[in-house]
Amino acid sequence: MTERKSRLQQELRIIPLGWTVAAAIGIVVVEAVWEFVVPHLGHNDLPPAPWYNLLGALGALFLAATILLTGYIYADAKRRGMNAVLWTVLVLLIPKPIGFIAYFLLRTPMLAPCPKCGAPVGADFTFCPKCGCALMPSCAGCGRAIRRDYVCCPYCGKPVGAAVSPSRPPDPPTA
Repeated sequence: MTERKSRLQQELRIIPLGWTVAAAIGIVVVEAVWEFVVPHLGHNDLPPAPWYNLLGALGALFLAATILLTGYIYADAKRRGMNAVLWTVLVLLIPKPIGFIAYFLLRTPMLAPCPKCGAPVGADFTFCPKCGCALMPSCAGCGRAIRRDYVCCPYCGKPVGAAVSPSRPPDPPTA
């Protein structure tokens, strides 16, 4: 019996191992500082032990989540063809929630492989930039990209019939 991975599990697998190790080290460091350094700083107004321990654990988990989310953004930007280092630096420099939200709102769609050569192409590409393969059918009348289920071209109104899928971009229409 094969187990299907959830979408979340598949997405979390893209986090590089180094970022995961850094998050684990961050948890250990925050807990060590919280347990051994903070009580000896001379503060007499520390909360009671259960609350004190809870605050330490929450701080460590917050740091680990921040590191893991930054690692996810780094890997996700790379697989989408974006500048991964730039986005990682922006997310780290912009105050946390704003940087993360900005990335998820502004990221580009996933790249898909070209069916002919395998080069990464955007979802809105009509032709592959490497081999010129037509990724979307085009109207025989005006040459514009159309969807496969159209009966007539929405641009020139001509019946589509069988949409043309050329291996090179069509010539511009003559007027």
